[in-house]
Amino acid sequence: MNIDQFIANLQTLQNSINIVAPHPTSVKRSYWGAPSAAISDMPAFINTLSDTERALGMGTRMEGRVRVTVQLLVARATTEDERSSRLATSLWFAAKQAFDNDRTIGGTVLFSTLQGASTTVPVLLQHGGQAYIGFDAYLDAMVITQ
Repeated sequence: MNIDQFIANLQTLQNSINIVAPHPTSVKRSYWGAPSAAISDMPAFINTLSDTERALGMGTRMEGRVRVTVQLLVARATTEDERSSRLATSLWFAAKQAFDNDRTIGGTVLFSTLQGASTTVPVLLQHGGQAYIGFDAYLDAMVITQ
């Protein structure tokens, strides 16, 4: 797996996600790794990698699975903010559709599946000392390295 190409394709896919209801919104930014400060350009994805398992194959071929934690920050959390929760929910369904339409992340993995965390949407996410409303998911991808 070419990790640089995977990251670029993942960010391109995420930045293409948009919705028209309940309010026209599109993803503004996709980060690889958590930025050190609070985020102002939202909705924004934060992606982090877990190399969950590897299995050696024949010769130099190695098969494995990687997991990317995918969090979308929609808005800073405020009291009784149902609008942001609805946006997060709509963006979750748009993200699932976008990932279902490109299961190989631009040909960089064999296949991938975006799945919700145990509580998916809307959730409170913490980053840079700030609470955000968004969704919490992970992307499982099967890879082969030659």
